[in-house]
Amino acid sequence: MSECTQTGKKVQILLSTYNGEAFLREQLESYLKLEGFENCCVLIRDDGSTDDTRQILKEYADQYGFQVEYGTNLGTTKSYEWLIRHSDSACDFFALSDQDDVWLSNKISVAASCMEGIPAQIPILFASRSCITDRDLHPTGYSALPERGISFYNAMVQNVLPGHTQVFNRALRDLLSERGLVGAHVVDWWIYLAAAAVGKVVYSDLPTVLHRQHGDNSVGYGLGVLQSFHKKIRYIAQGKGNAISLQLNAFLQKYGDLLPEEYRSELEHYLCGLQGVRQRFRYLRHGRIFRQKIMEDKLFSILYLLGKYNIN
Repeated sequence: MSECTQTGKKVQILLSTYNGEAFLREQLESYLKLEGFENCCVLIRDDGSTDDTRQILKEYADQYGFQVEYGTNLGTTKSYEWLIRHSDSACDFFALSDQDDVWLSNKISVAASCMEGIPAQIPILFASRSCITDRDLHPTGYSALPERGISFYNAMVQNVLPGHTQVFNRALRDLLSERGLVGAHVVDWWIYLAAAAVGKVVYSDLPTVLHRQHGDNSVGYGLGVLQSFHKKIRYIAQGKGNAISLQLNAFLQKYGDLLPEEYRSELEHYLCGLQGVRQRFRYLRHGRIFRQKIMEDKLFSILYLLGKYNIN
């Protein structure tokens, strides 16, 4: 199974682990229950775990043929970059995975169905809604739907396609492997940018993952409007707002030659706006970027105008 030699569409699951002993077994077991798992293979890179994660991985490598690389601690971005670069280019699809979720049995079949009929040479990214759960997998709600649509202009300033739901085709894998992830603020966000910029994004409002919230991984699911607002303000106050602009600057350097003129122009005008308040005001008058919630849109515009997203 480790060489993806089964018949039909071949899928490789890409997982980076780090001290994940608490929930890892449930995630690995959910792979085995996937519809069509006989066409899947699993590539895992352990990012220098110090708990029993490596022992758990060895068990599944020995019993099910999961391919495991025991590496040093590189951090999430570099670990997933390694996985993408070392993935099997003979596979048709590649699925990113968190270490503490549980996949629904139809995850891969839903993704493949949504991408069916799109020419394979186009870089394609699939993502879906998630069922949010507590640490014991009791459902607490669902991730928000991207009601204002998915586009490059949204991807510039917001990631609405979490990596634990992402599945992409070989063309996007090859592009990511060739261009790398250097400068990415968040891996799945970078992938959303790439697919929206030069390929196609397909989305399903049918949940494909039980996304566990357990304190160590909380990203704001289920927060009220006021709590979410305060969290974003704290993020900016800590001086982290420039991460968005740094990522966009790096993306322009990596993908600028592939971008349609309208996307390249939008990126350049956004970055030009960082040079002064007049340029920022001019960009906001004509720019097309947007976040999914109107209130967040207004907040982003205010903070951008105040220079809170400046690189320097």
